Amino acid sequence: MSPVSDFVFNPVAMAGAPTQWVATGRWKAEQVPALQLALYRKYPTVTAVNAADILNIVQEVIDQVALLVRFISLFAIAAGAIILAATVAGTRLRRVRESAVLKTIGARRRHLTGIFSVEFSVVGAVAGLIGGALAIAFTRILLTRFLDSKFELNLLPALAAVALTSLLATATGWLASLRVLDQRPLEVLRDE
Repeated sequence: MSPVSDFVFNPVAMAGAPTQWVATGRWKAEQVPALQLALYRKYPTVTAVNAADILNIVQEVIDQVALLVRFISLFAIAAGAIILAATVAGTRLRRVRESAVLKTIGARRRHLTGIFSVEFSVVGAVAGLIGGALAIAFTRILLTRFLDSKFELNLLPALAAVALTSLLATATGWLASLRVLDQRPLEVLRDE
């Protein structure tokens, strides 16, 4: 440990002033408790601080923050799925009309399934691209501006987010509009 600053005083001027001595050492983890006990018994006013204990406390705090971030991320994903389902349910009437018109001009169920699946997938992929880009941007800002750390771009998580969001959007879209394909065109068009 090196001193932060040096002061030069006349020894007479400092006579009677309180002094502190700092010493550092490195021991194996299993030797530390015995050393602390021996120091305490021989020198009761000496404070021995185990840096490993401090690092363990810091690690516990970091683990708790990471758990909180994961929880918030899962909450955001769940909220996004609910919003997506509400959006799909809100456009259900339009989808029913489109389905009826396409069935009238000869589209089969598998064509409609493909059309709707592509629509849901594209919506999910766009959402994943936007979310991934924002996550990369915020991570870069956080690391470089606030934590003074180096940012390394890793596209694999962002691409995985795009694929996962696309799959999630397709699944949520189909769950919200299962009965669309079962509507008969005549019933739908008669109500128009």
